[in-house]
Amino acid sequence: MQNIKEILYRSFATSKRFKKLLFLVAAIYIVTFLIGYALVYIRFPFIVEMSEAIIEGVSDNPVLTPILSSLMGGNLAVAIAYTFLVNLASGAFASTTLPGVIPLLGGIGSIAVTGFRGFIIGALYYYAFNVSLGYTVLALGTAILELGAYVFSAVAGINISLATIFPKRYQVNSRWVAFKMAWKDAGRLYIIVVILLALGAIWEMGGIFILTP
Repeated sequence: MQNIKEILYRSFATSKRFKKLLFLVAAIYIVTFLIGYALVYIRFPFIVEMSEAIIEGVSDNPVLTPILSSLMGGNLAVAIAYTFLVNLASGAFASTTLPGVIPLLGGIGSIAVTGFRGFIIGALYYYAFNVSLGYTVLALGTAILELGAYVFSAVAGINISLATIFPKRYQVNSRWVAFKMAWKDAGRLYIIVVILLALGAIWEMGGIFILTP
């Protein structure tokens, strides 16, 4: 128990050091989410067509098919585990943290993914918010938990990308040392990422399981 407390303490202490960057990434998500939602709300033709095409393609999506099959088969635990792993491996690490290995450009890439993801989710959530009150609550909870996790994973990637350009961020002259230190910080931030994504998967899949007839 003491080790868990120490791990969590280090994780939250690390996040405090990056609070400005965390607020910046969170702001990007909020702004782009609202833009995506607003464009569908005013029925902007291209965005409406794109969002409807994405929704229609959900049943054929090779990533989502196993999740849907598990839910339809009553295997809630499998759906939760699969959702968590996909979101962690692809949604967080591969798309927003791993690009950080590329100096500067990787950080820009993580920001671009953040903006695009927020925009698409905002556009899609317009439809979720109009299904029922239950789905609105489900969608909001999912967005807060999962996008919250992606804020931390993106900050981890951006920091790694900047470390090799500005090693003084870690009070060292060696870019390699700064790079390694940035990855250690990423590991600490990922404690929060894992917690949020686990809660997000439980909330999302559990909610769909309950709300779907």
